[in-house]
Amino acid sequence: MKKTILAMAVPALLAAGSASASINLYDAEGVKVDASGAAEVQYIQYISNTSDATGTGNQDGQWRLDDGDFSVNTEVAVSEDLAAIGHFAFKFEDSTTENDELYVGFKGSDWGQVTFGRQLMLMDDAGITKDYELAVNSFGAEYTEADQVAKYVYDNGSLYAGLAFNDASDGASADDEREVYEGRLGYRFADVDARVYYQKSEENGGSALERDEYNFEIEYAGIENVGIAASYGRTSEDNGTTDTDTDYISLAADYTMGKTTYAIGFDNKDVEGDNDDVNGYYANVSYALHSNAKVYAEIGDSDDDQQDWGYVAGMEVKF
Repeated sequence: MKKTILAMAVPALLAAGSASASINLYDAEGVKVDASGAAEVQYIQYISNTSDATGTGNQDGQWRLDDGDFSVNTEVAVSEDLAAIGHFAFKFEDSTTENDELYVGFKGSDWGQVTFGRQLMLMDDAGITKDYELAVNSFGAEYTEADQVAKYVYDNGSLYAGLAFNDASDGASADDEREVYEGRLGYRFADVDARVYYQKSEENGGSALERDEYNFEIEYAGIENVGIAASYGRTSEDNGTTDTDTDYISLAADYTMGKTTYAIGFDNKDVEGDNDDVNGYYANVSYALHSNAKVYAEIGDSDDDQQDWGYVAGMEVKF
């Protein structure tokens, strides 16, 4: 079977339909193999005239290889209601190749999916912003991916939920151990999608750092061609001496006219102990060259101290 799959894979890649979100490489004898990928390049000036999003350095606009991904997903039918799944993915950024996903698991027809290995955490999906790069004051969890993750997700179209656990330990040293617990619960009704994310992390090594993070999100799509979203989140960080809370509020909307989508957003970040909270703004426009290709441009600003406006223009092609 290995030779058969390889023999079919190359011509399938070359002759794949352009409208497909992924390419089917093999589908026979209960085995299904799909591949997908993306390439994205930007020219960006980060908010605050810095060389990167961390706020360090002092550079003007620059080219950025934002995204380069290739993934293969395998599904093997065990029975009518159960399949074994395997997935691996690579990302190509900063002139390096990195395996950022590698997991196996089981998928049921009516009870969801459970996976084990290197994968995205549930918190990777958190957030309602409609920006490309410049929502600098929006909610963001500390951990969005890890190597040693067990994750369960369920979705019946209306109710959806998930649980995940990360035990970052090499089994030998306590200095690098970390435990992360998280959950997600959401419900779709009429034109509304409402959900909540929660993550708790504990550093068990040299520090006693604990974090609790949550984000409430709601999206409304009841107006033709218009999307409206809002969220409220909080991160609480306790280092054993000081407990600091940071609150986040985000509002966003977009409007699609033909192949063009316009979006705007506002974010507010309020750190406990700071004299003033910080506001951020962004607006962007994107044009769909094809269902699998688009170009876009965005501007953004923040009223934080010593921060200037930023901009980004980019193009993404995927299959």
